[in-house]
Amino acid sequence: MADAVVFMNPVPSKAPQISAFKFLKVILPCFSKISIISSSLDKTDDAQVINVKYKKQSNKILRILNFILFQLKVFLKGAKTLKKGDYAFFWVGDKMFLPMLLCKLKGVKTYFFLYGMTSLENDSKKAQNTKKSQDFLASKADFICAESESVLTDRGIKLSEKTKIIHLYVDNLGDNSIKENKIGMLCRLAHGKCVLESIDGFFEFHKTHPEFKLDIVGDGLLYDDCKKRIKELSAQSCITLHGWLLHDELFKFMPKWKLLLFPTKTEGMPNSVLESMSMAIPALASPVGGLKDIIVDKKNGYVLENDDALTIARSLTKVIESDTLEVVSKNAKATVEEKFTLSKAQENFKSQMGF
Repeated sequence: MADAVVFMNPVPSKAPQISAFKFLKVILPCFSKISIISSSLDKTDDAQVINVKYKKQSNKILRILNFILFQLKVFLKGAKTLKKGDYAFFWVGDKMFLPMLLCKLKGVKTYFFLYGMTSLENDSKKAQNTKKSQDFLASKADFICAESESVLTDRGIKLSEKTKIIHLYVDNLGDNSIKENKIGMLCRLAHGKCVLESIDGFFEFHKTHPEFKLDIVGDGLLYDDCKKRIKELSAQSCITLHGWLLHDELFKFMPKWKLLLFPTKTEGMPNSVLESMSMAIPALASPVGGLKDIIVDKKNGYVLENDDALTIARSLTKVIESDTLEVVSKNAKATVEEKFTLSKAQENFKSQMGF
């Protein structure tokens, strides 16, 4: 078997590492050796971890210079690791220009992964530049990969022999906890995740369903804004802002949710939705990206037609008052068991790669 090398951007938090390490398990049976090159990664038995020192700078010029230096170091590490005939995967690697150049010089097959478009979350210069870098690197790769077909088609990419659909899996298929009158949110606290609209929408819903509470799990730029909005509404008794939680902490109460509220402007294949479904917690989610490929309205989840507060409130009411919630919850769990276990993800990877 050949060897594989995975290139990643510098890792700002544990979330990208969690997904990357799942990817390693998916591809593990297909390669004699796997190396992953990034920064600040923990050790894993599934791959040789090569960490390159990277320190984020607040000064813009220093930040650019530091990142160029990081890529040069990755280039040199990769030059020692890669050999002709290997496979190179760019997983959350949308800024890895020099490693892509290295792969071309080495004659290595390159697989570049695309996710949801942050440029749809906001029109900032940073978001637009991220999309440009993703589009550029995807155009240079031998194969363009995504966890779901709609992630590609939403970006205007036609499915072809050059595209590969390679998805991850869910670790824990959940328990059978008795559901409580609780709704959960599990996401970045950012404008693109419509979290402020969700707070307002839930508060409106709560007026006619006072027995329900909302758990919000996540961190991000809008954390303080969310905290302020909850206080303005005097909603501290029914809306809890938990911040970022490790899985062990999250799973103490998450299995008791009746519904996952997941409005979003853009998405890949969200692990939070799959994990919720594995616990028989269906999602009320926006029909974007990979969500369109896993959620069938009123079958294994619910489609949120808009992400404004009024639509969220009305949709929550329809779902909670429907007589289909129990069946939909069971179907959500069955969907994950049928398609998103580790063995299924490994089988799909082999098939997509032609192994």
